[in-house]
Amino acid sequence: MSNPCRHGSPRPLRGKPLRYGAVALLSTGLLFIGIATAWADDGSITLDFVRHAQAENNVPGLLDTQPPGQPLTDLGQSQAQALVNQLGSENVQGIYASQFTEDSQTATPLADHLDLPVQILPGLNDIPAGIFNGLGANDYTAFNDLVGALYLLGPLAWTFGLYFVPELGDPSFNGAEFEDLFGGSVQTIYDSTTGGNTDAAFAAEASVAIWTLMNVNNPDFSLIFGDALKTGDFLPYTGIAVVQGEPGDWTLVSWDGQPVPPASLPTELFVDVRDLITAPQMAAYNIWEAILTGDPTTIENAIGTGIGEVGKAIVNFPIVVITDILNALQGDIPNSLANLGAGLNLDTLLGDLSTDLTNLVPTMANDLAGLLPGELGTMVGAALAAF
Repeated sequence: MSNPCRHGSPRPLRGKPLRYGAVALLSTGLLFIGIATAWADDGSITLDFVRHAQAENNVPGLLDTQPPGQPLTDLGQSQAQALVNQLGSENVQGIYASQFTEDSQTATPLADHLDLPVQILPGLNDIPAGIFNGLGANDYTAFNDLVGALYLLGPLAWTFGLYFVPELGDPSFNGAEFEDLFGGSVQTIYDSTTGGNTDAAFAAEASVAIWTLMNVNNPDFSLIFGDALKTGDFLPYTGIAVVQGEPGDWTLVSWDGQPVPPASLPTELFVDVRDLITAPQMAAYNIWEAILTGDPTTIENAIGTGIGEVGKAIVNFPIVVITDILNALQGDIPNSLANLGAGLNLDTLLGDLSTDLTNLVPTMANDLAGLLPGELGTMVGAALAAF
């Protein structure tokens, strides 16, 4: 891209490094913000993840992750019926459940009230416990806690982007497979929903908690794991986690009725790194799954898609990092800098910075419109020119 500062007289450039550096930084930030704004769309939906009501295996505290699971207790039936009052007035377009009996039975009263079918999605099934399945009992709390900790060791690593860490009880299962299955079901729900509407998905608490922390833009570890440490459950029976957005851009709205705030800058940067390191892991997983089919076309497509996804993640990483930092700078930091600037008389030091910005941004818009092909050039140029 043509840079007017580089092609001018060398003497003003050496004499005003702060001024031109500020111009370059601010202009680059405006470019990134303009692109991000242009990419946004309005396909957002609301997804209510609902934990099942009390089932018979919950009474003795057994870890049961093998479908079809157990039916609801009498208390569980009452809890499921109460969801009608809680969710019956929402604009629920679809109701989904895992293959577990407790999930479908919990969903049935709401489905009957709204005259909707309960659609079964196997991908919503619980994270398999493997050798730990059937273990745990309330009368031996230390053993029960140990089983739960070992069961969640692998899934906890997935929430930090380490998808290839296996589930300890079932080493054949890992975070990439869980993301493929559970995330695939979420994609199915999204594809079946008109933007702006709500769906309810009934699943186990661990699956909901782990997928949420793996995918939302504002994962609140202290809230979700704090509840688990205090109560022994990620969500209480029929507890609800509400997310909004679309695949690749989910926001956690509330967790068991507690509003979740927007992500802080450290959380945003964590998510940026998470998304960067999970892209090659999912690409490798999908390529391996394609290799297992033995079909050359499937393998070729998986490799091409994987390369594209990894490339996009690498290119997107510095953009989202800079955008997050610039957004953070719009908060308290500019106020502090303004006070500092008044004391240092920065207006005099920077001279005609505002004039430079006014002249430079339209020039960047024209340059980009000429360098980038077709509609992309027009879009970027228009985004810059708007500032």
